[in-house]
Amino acid sequence: MEYSSHLAGRPIRRRNLIMIILAISLIPPIFVVSMVATYTPPPEPRLKAKVTQNVTVHAPRKNPDSPRILPCITVENPTTENWRSVSIYLNEDFFFTRGPTDTLKAGESLNVPLEFFVTKGGNVAFQPGSESVRQVTVFAQIPSGARAVCESYFDDDGNPIETQP
Repeated sequence: MEYSSHLAGRPIRRRNLIMIILAISLIPPIFVVSMVATYTPPPEPRLKAKVTQNVTVHAPRKNPDSPRILPCITVENPTTENWRSVSIYLNEDFFFTRGPTDTLKAGESLNVPLEFFVTKGGNVAFQPGSESVRQVTVFAQIPSGARAVCESYFDDDGNPIETQP
């Protein structure tokens, strides 16, 4: 039985082989680069937090009979939803994070003394007497599972301002 085909036994020309190899090797990277260049991630949902600079009374665990009044950041959840995994950043350099299972319930407030904020390495604490709070960014996981963000700005006296300085 003889097999007949118009392509059987016909060699691929060198030029055609080079074109096939180039197409196979160049089309996927070009596609990926074009996807990366044109993709814009959706904006993070806005967190409707109320952020203020305040003072709080803090009683250390080692000496609960000697409470101190400390400057703090107050984050209020004025919504009807609970927030999980609340993180607060000061001036983009210092941060404070609650545990992933901790919840800031609807209507509750969280007071965090400024001296509790540390750099990412944890070796430098925020110095309330020598530094001022200019920006506070709050991240929290909302019930949809998305991470929402709220940015607040303050002047040198601690008063909120509407836009980034």
